[in-house]
Amino acid sequence: MMIPLAILAAVLAAPFAYAIRTAIAGRAPDGRLVREGGTPLLGLWVMEAYYWVVRSAGEALVRSGLSPDTFTLISLAIAATTLPLAATGRFAEAGAAVIVSGMFDGIDGLVARGRGIGSDAGEVLDAIVDRYADALPWLGIAIHYRTSAWQMALPIAALIGSMMVSYARSKAESMSIQLKPGLMRRHERIAYLTGGLVFAPLVGTGLGARWNIDQPLTLLVSGFVGVMANVTTIGLVRQTRARLIADGRGPQGSKA
Repeated sequence: MMIPLAILAAVLAAPFAYAIRTAIAGRAPDGRLVREGGTPLLGLWVMEAYYWVVRSAGEALVRSGLSPDTFTLISLAIAATTLPLAATGRFAEAGAAVIVSGMFDGIDGLVARGRGIGSDAGEVLDAIVDRYADALPWLGIAIHYRTSAWQMALPIAALIGSMMVSYARSKAESMSIQLKPGLMRRHERIAYLTGGLVFAPLVGTGLGARWNIDQPLTLLVSGFVGVMANVTTIGLVRQTRARLIADGRGPQGSKA
């Protein structure tokens, strides 16, 4: 019980520190976040708080001499621990690893921009690592629930939906189509996943015993992400196809 409470305290520390910063010196908006807006779960101010923390760490690490790729690979190494942690039911620890991995994932770009060494090669590595980091915790959760077909299906649906949202957006961008920010962007999915892992031991023990389900909150979040991410993917595909057809790049020019 102490581990989830400690993680919760750490999670709440960022908005608390940012509130003090806002009161003293005003808000510190992030250009990308302002363009994309907040999420249905977290408002713009809360997202600013976490971006501010990561940005502050990134600015300090610019002088470390480490390459952006190093931070990307550190992010991957930490993300890899989420699979065995979640698979063995250590959900709070897996949630903490998701948070730390996400922080290093944000730092690599900040270091690249701060040192003026951003590159397409770095972006490719970052994109691939992101997909692994997205998949590993969901796969660990699926393994944990492997004794029940319907329970295992929920994190698998979340995994597939997460992959497809990212792929649908990437495919649209490759065709020079900029889609609206919309739902189920990566940072929003990470927030849901982290909440489902960290808070599960705090709120789900009693309900789990009553329903004979281990950590029902994690399953609930898995099902929610699975449904919403796949529905969002369908919407993104429809938007992309509508834009292509409007531009004269309709079905007659498609490839099998």
